Amino acid sequence: MATVAFLAGGAQAAADAGAIDCNPNGNQQEMNECAARDFRAADATLNIRYGEVMNTLSPQMRAALRTEQRAWLKGRDPACKRAAKANEGGSIWPLVFSSCLEKSTRKRTAELDRWKGREQ
Repeated sequence: MATVAFLAGGAQAAADAGAIDCNPNGNQQEMNECAARDFRAADATLNIRYGEVMNTLSPQMRAALRTEQRAWLKGRDPACKRAAKANEGGSIWPLVFSSCLEKSTRKRTAELDRWKGREQ
C-alpha cells in the first residue's frame, strides 16, 4: 500500500513540476495554457447555467434541452478542430483550438437563457 501511495505521490509531484503557468504575454506554451484555462472557466460557467436553467423547466422541456445540449456538445469539438485545422501540428494549435472552444461555449451559455421557464 505504501508503495502505491509513494508512486502516486511521485507521479503527482512530477506532473506539478512540469505544469506550465498561464502568461498571456509569455511564450507559446504559456499562452496555450491561458487559452485552456479560459476554456475551462467558460465550461464551468456553462455547466452552472445549464443546471440553473434545467431547474426552471418542466420535465418535457428538460428532456428537449438535454437533447439539444447533447447535439451541441457533439458538434462543438469537431467544429473547433476544423477551425484550427490550418494550425494543425504547430505550437499555436492548442491556443486556436481552446479559444474556439471557449468562444463556442460562451455563446452556448448565453443561448441557454432563452430556455428559462419554458413550459412547452
